[in-house]
Amino acid sequence: MKILKIFRINAIWVQIALAFLGTYGMSYLGGLMGISNVSFSVSNILLMSVVYILLSQTKQNLIKISEPKQRRRRCLYAEIVSFLFCVTMIMGYQLQVNGLTECGVKGKGLILLRAACLSAAIFPLVNLLFQGIEKLTRHPLSDNAKSEEQNIIPQHQKRMPWKPMAVFAVSTLVIFVCLIPVWLAYYPMIMSYDFHRQVNEAAKGFAWFWPYQPIAHTWVIWLFLQLGQAWGNLEAGMAGMTLLQMFLYSLVTAYACTFLYRVVKKKWPVVGAVAFFGIFPLNSVMVICSTKDVLFSIFFLLFALLIAERFFFQQSQNKILRDILILVTGCLMMQFRNNAIYAITVFGILWVLFAARKEKLHIFFLCVLLIVGGKGGSIAIKTAIGTTLEAPKVEMYSVPIQQFARVGCYHGQELDEEMWTLLNSCIRSEVWGDYNPPIADTVKSSGVEFDVSGQGHMKQFLQKWFRIGSRYPNEFIDAFLELTRGYWFWDDKSYAECLGYGTEGRMGVIYTYNSSEIEGYGEIAHVSKFPWLEEQLEKIVSANVFFQWPIISIVFKGAFYFWSLWLLFICFLYLRQKKQAIFCLLPLAYMATMLLGPVVQMRYLFPIMVTLPVLASLLVMPKEDNVSLDR
Repeated sequence: MKILKIFRINAIWVQIALAFLGTYGMSYLGGLMGISNVSFSVSNILLMSVVYILLSQTKQNLIKISEPKQRRRRCLYAEIVSFLFCVTMIMGYQLQVNGLTECGVKGKGLILLRAACLSAAIFPLVNLLFQGIEKLTRHPLSDNAKSEEQNIIPQHQKRMPWKPMAVFAVSTLVIFVCLIPVWLAYYPMIMSYDFHRQVNEAAKGFAWFWPYQPIAHTWVIWLFLQLGQAWGNLEAGMAGMTLLQMFLYSLVTAYACTFLYRVVKKKWPVVGAVAFFGIFPLNSVMVICSTKDVLFSIFFLLFALLIAERFFFQQSQNKILRDILILVTGCLMMQFRNNAIYAITVFGILWVLFAARKEKLHIFFLCVLLIVGGKGGSIAIKTAIGTTLEAPKVEMYSVPIQQFARVGCYHGQELDEEMWTLLNSCIRSEVWGDYNPPIADTVKSSGVEFDVSGQGHMKQFLQKWFRIGSRYPNEFIDAFLELTRGYWFWDDKSYAECLGYGTEGRMGVIYTYNSSEIEGYGEIAHVSKFPWLEEQLEKIVSANVFFQWPIISIVFKGAFYFWSLWLLFICFLYLRQKKQAIFCLLPLAYMATMLLGPVVQMRYLFPIMVTLPVLASLLVMPKEDNVSLDR
């Protein structure tokens, strides 16, 4: 009895120590957030008491898990998520407030140490998240809960109150109707981003199509430009392109709603998904944009749904047709973003590695055909169009460009002659001052000197990169973190303000300015048919008023979708849902390519945004390998 009492006393002191460390971590973060003298405040006593109580309740909840192995598993996963969240919050605020993270090995070590302290306070909340996921997905860990689970009717055996085809038809109609007012508000379409370049290439002819933007997308603009000229109204031609995007988006997102319904067998998730796809401003406004990301996201979602059919709804009589559709959709998708082929290649390799032995060969050939078809398709389109222009290689080097520019901007005056010459050979010294941490385009378009396309040039580039990076490692790390901050830092604003914001410039979270002047013709006019709605939407997507909305503002942040994707993957691993975890590697592989991009923008996240409802529905997918497809 005395030994047990000693153990209880020790446990109490450990809990007090954790509460103190958690309070220290929160005080440090509060100081970064601008709360002055937070460590000095007497309110820390109250804060530590709250943390202590939360840790006590968490301890009681964990004791209810009778299996020690499962309890350790919960603690491990919750601590990993807590620690990663705390690291990103500390680094994010250091960058946002100070312009850099703490330097050197000691500085980075302090970041990790403070994150570990802060995670003691965050752990109870993350533990509640995992506990809630278990209840939602009916994957309880205790023996008593397991005995109760035996009485639960499996999800795939439940009857559905609606017919899937009816869900698809109604969802298509409702989503399309919801988009019409937004289309009228921005009539004929939002002609921003790279539209000015592409529309001029389309007006000049096929030989001018530059692969800087996907040729397939420039061809779509050309097609509707031709229709507009035939109709005698270029605005009508662009309106036709918008209607096509709206129609395809409505069909594919309705398919996503139907897939979700077949999994969860409930009405409310379908209603929520339809509202998300049709009404949520970031989705509805984006669909009206002329950027390639709209059609890419539509085909990405369709490709993901077809892969999901193969993973979770096995039907032997449709296997050949389904694989053909996967192949065609995947190849078509890759024509609308140049980095898609890299994501598919990585996903294909991982899919083959983790596939069942009996399917490895079949999946290998399917993935090879996808990669060959995607690359071959782009070559075939370029040949058919007849353009001889080549895509610039510099687009692949946004991260090193920012790293070089940051070194030049911060240390240009103190560089020795050898280092100055080396850095100037990569980025001209005249543009070092143009360094803009969240976007590479300001330097990339004017100051890049290196060429990595020739033989041996890549080796020379890597040697330069390593020499400069070894001298200034912190600048290299911070340049990457600044360029990707909008993805991983919850309180980031740079993703929506990197080039400004406001209803005058119309360059907030979504760019809605009109950039459609054609040489020798003039500008394709933007004539709103619904000015009041445009004014309200502009407050959201250009003036970024959502930052003033408590709680709701979270769903307008890029980090919400990045973290949601990672948390779903971690939950799949935690729940031992192997198929779901492998399927999640598809959007994760695409997300990895975005980390090497020139800027964080919501249009880049659009494919992830529209795919998340499908991924979330898979949490409640039955464990059976084969699930019959409901008619």
